[in-house]
Amino acid sequence: MRRLLFTLVLFFLLSAAQAQQDFTPTSEASYGQNGDVRFVQIPTNDCMNVTATPIIVGDWLVYPSHTRRECGIDGAPLDKVLFGYNLTDGQLYNLYEGAKGEAVLAYDVANGAVYWTVTFGGNLIVFDAPDMTERMRVELGSTADSSPTLLNGVAYLGTINGPSASCQQPINPDCGKMVAVDSGGQILYSLGYDNGLRAWFGTSPTNDGTYLYWGSAAQTVGEKSGDETEYLYGCSVIKTDAELNILASFDPGELACHELPFTGANMDSVSGEVVPDGTGLWVQYVRPNDDEMTSYIYRLDLDLQEQCRFAFDFAPQTQATGFYSAPTVDAAGNAYAAVSVPDDTAMRKGLLVKLSPNCEQTVLAEVAGSFAHSSPTLADDQYVLFATDGRLQILTLDGAPVRDYTLASTARVLASPVIHNGVIYVLQEDGALNIIENSGVQGYGNAIWPRYRHDNAGTGQLGAQRLDASAAALPPSDGGQGPKGAFVAFHLEVSRGPRVRTLWPLLEQFMALADRYNVKVTLQFSTTWADYVYRSGVLETVQAWENNGHEIALHHHGPTHKFFDGYTNAPDAIRTDGWYATEGSYLGTIDNLMAFMAPLSQRGITSAGMSDEETDWPAGVLYFATDSGETPSRDDLLSTPVETVHNGYPVVEIYNAGYEIAHLGDAAVTLADVEAALQMAGADEYLGLVFNDETIESDFALIEPLFQLLAQNNVQVETVSTLMAAR
Repeated sequence: MRRLLFTLVLFFLLSAAQAQQDFTPTSEASYGQNGDVRFVQIPTNDCMNVTATPIIVGDWLVYPSHTRRECGIDGAPLDKVLFGYNLTDGQLYNLYEGAKGEAVLAYDVANGAVYWTVTFGGNLIVFDAPDMTERMRVELGSTADSSPTLLNGVAYLGTINGPSASCQQPINPDCGKMVAVDSGGQILYSLGYDNGLRAWFGTSPTNDGTYLYWGSAAQTVGEKSGDETEYLYGCSVIKTDAELNILASFDPGELACHELPFTGANMDSVSGEVVPDGTGLWVQYVRPNDDEMTSYIYRLDLDLQEQCRFAFDFAPQTQATGFYSAPTVDAAGNAYAAVSVPDDTAMRKGLLVKLSPNCEQTVLAEVAGSFAHSSPTLADDQYVLFATDGRLQILTLDGAPVRDYTLASTARVLASPVIHNGVIYVLQEDGALNIIENSGVQGYGNAIWPRYRHDNAGTGQLGAQRLDASAAALPPSDGGQGPKGAFVAFHLEVSRGPRVRTLWPLLEQFMALADRYNVKVTLQFSTTWADYVYRSGVLETVQAWENNGHEIALHHHGPTHKFFDGYTNAPDAIRTDGWYATEGSYLGTIDNLMAFMAPLSQRGITSAGMSDEETDWPAGVLYFATDSGETPSRDDLLSTPVETVHNGYPVVEIYNAGYEIAHLGDAAVTLADVEAALQMAGADEYLGLVFNDETIESDFALIEPLFQLLAQNNVQVETVSTLMAAR
């Protein structure tokens, strides 16, 4: 197995190296050092307007160039390039030439697709990932300047609705609409002017795994702008389902948009993104919602009802924050936001504010003479990164200064700081990429929404798997060496159909809770649960869980189990008398079982929890989450992998203990047991937990305290196959 993994890794590295050779190094780039900051600078001028926070795609840090609209098509050197900073050789490359865009790209890891909305050179370009070769172009009828959000393998985005002739003379119904596009380029749903919606979607949509949240700007229709007599969802927050049915909206101040009395961009648009945190939403506006010269950050509930608001003085001819800035949210639910306000001399200053869900506000930092237009980035559950003109500060979550860096130039920072493998990357408006090593920062920790677009894939999805590989970078709080990893195996037991039907909504609630805490669950499906999935039309839900980083695994009860599922390679072992006599009939071999289970997983089933492994272990299944002995034991809470053979197949076993499962009696572990194990775990030990139907039916309230404990100890829960493949 290790030899196979080595071969695969070597093949991947060689392939990556070959892919890198296909790209052109950015010959115009220069490289320098400013104190502790390394930087890459491209030729620039006053038109350069780089706004997109980078994402990580394989070995690339990816971001597009962009220039101000008023500068025209050819506003600056290298203004139509998609850049890739190679994380291995430290060089800048031109990944794509001939288009430019303002917004963050989105990487659908499961489908190997990267989406780029462009303002010149097309509408939407889709790349194959991680090699970043063009897959296709999708024609939307209008350009787009906001990022897609990814939900169940679909990219959701909105188009622009500017005053230009291309949108308004004549009225172009494709301007100001919502669109859903799959990785094959098919437009699945759209919602626009013909449906009573028309707004500039410069704000990037987000989602919580079920619902989408949109922010909008001007609802211009032909010559009409700012004189709102009808509501087309302009300058609002909108909640939709996955089929783009509008469920609710929030429109503070005047109906739709409020027009300020000066020329230029003067509407009260929603900034950046609407940020879901699992219990509510954070919404920041770029400008005032009415004649009062005050800008606001709003706290909404999930039905878009206002809970409270935070007020900030506003200076005319400015913005309260950047178009691509929004609050971020720590593990405790506190939001952090950048706000630009006038100072006592009628100049500006940048603020970093901390906002509690209970509507309390604290100013953590002030920077005189500077804009604050970049989303704060949260690190290691201890720090907040605050970028202003030519400067990056690292502060504690209470505002105490930790480190202060001077960047490559004095240019503004409109993109948000990015953390990857302990390195901080800060992109400035003039195109300078700053690289900061040895800062002491490791990663995003367990923050609910740590950076703009949530994660380094730019998914804009609450609970999406992060690519920074850093949520578990810190050791347990009391200094233990482990665990090396942790997993939660969920036994979806062999139960009758009516019981499965009753439990299904609880399973969906459990998965939503797991996503909120970024817990990746190993869902071990039995045949009865699989049958319910097929008959009830919820296969897309299961596959969406898998696409979100969870694992679809097998749970099998063989003939020696009281609740036999009907499949075995040893039909002679089926019991027909005594307490263990089974009611189930013989349905087929284990090959028949795996064929029945196969539609559940798009990636293939590679781990299991089961009985009768010596006769029934399936071909192709590599990992066994089980008990170390004949019966469950609390001692299995911590274990190390064991290589063995079952039914002639090589298997890696890892052990687990039932969490608060009543019928296990003293063999079940409690929250206190888990806490003790976290402190005593060795560096090579894995923490393994089992849930089953009883957990969600009788002990649902005990789940979140466990997830909170794991988060507080910086333990990232991964799937069995992920952990064992990486061991």
